[in-house]
Amino acid sequence: MFEDENQKLIDEIVLLSRLSNHRLREQTHKLIEAYENQKKKTAKIVKNNHVFLRQIDKRTLAVNGTSAKKDAMLRQQSKMAAMGEMMDAVAHQWKQPLNALSMMNDMLVDDFKSGLVDEEYVADMTQTTHTQIAHMVDTLSEFRNFFRPSKESASFSLNECVRSVQILMKDELMKNGVDLRINILEDMEIHGLVNEFKHLFLNLLSNSIDAFNEKGITGREVTIRSYLDNEKGVIEFQDNALGIPAHVIADIFKPNVTTKLDGKGTGIGLYMSSQIVQKHHGVVSAQNTDDGAMFTITLKL
Repeated sequence: MFEDENQKLIDEIVLLSRLSNHRLREQTHKLIEAYENQKKKTAKIVKNNHVFLRQIDKRTLAVNGTSAKKDAMLRQQSKMAAMGEMMDAVAHQWKQPLNALSMMNDMLVDDFKSGLVDEEYVADMTQTTHTQIAHMVDTLSEFRNFFRPSKESASFSLNECVRSVQILMKDELMKNGVDLRINILEDMEIHGLVNEFKHLFLNLLSNSIDAFNEKGITGREVTIRSYLDNEKGVIEFQDNALGIPAHVIADIFKPNVTTKLDGKGTGIGLYMSSQIVQKHHGVVSAQNTDDGAMFTITLKL
């Protein structure tokens, strides 16, 4: 009787698979096509932003507005650039599990015909499917939270903030062979706007990835650590991308300063990062180490 129930379950699964296989393929192809179209649109937006930012100089800013207007303009451009990059990252992260789900659906039918489907096979297939779907849901949730405006300051866990960024950048880090090491104090909390700190870490990670690729670095490592120094919290972000050029490092937090190749950098990422730290009553500095660069953020807790 138990075997009959198992066989009935398997038959129902195979029937459902056959009915949904064509529809799943169509949906997968549509999503992949939408991803490719969005990627092109995103590239165009980022390119336009780069062109626009290169045309802005100090004289134009002095004529057209105050320092507050300049900062608002830079914040908006930084947000748009980050949004374009994040949309591309999320679409990339969704493409892989969607392809995997489509392949698993095809495998189920073929393996049933070959007599490989049993209760253990079904359980394993179900677990793998749930894992792929959970990855997509986590990515979508983090994406939504990142762009949801934070209206009021609140205390948040630094460790959870960095882990959230790790989820958002998971596929990007894997694709570029970057080993992200996190050593954050579990009970370290910051009072402020969590999404602004996510933006800060995303920018630092993106800069390191660009430096790794431009310089052809192998054995790529990024370390984010924190510790207490009297009543202050210290966050260190360190990579092994050979450091920042000596002639630039003193001005690295000024607007329109970039070490990236022409067309790659806007020159506002580190400026906005410094503004975020200052807004939270902290200071940020940059220095070169033996094999890379280290950014140190000191905050009053």
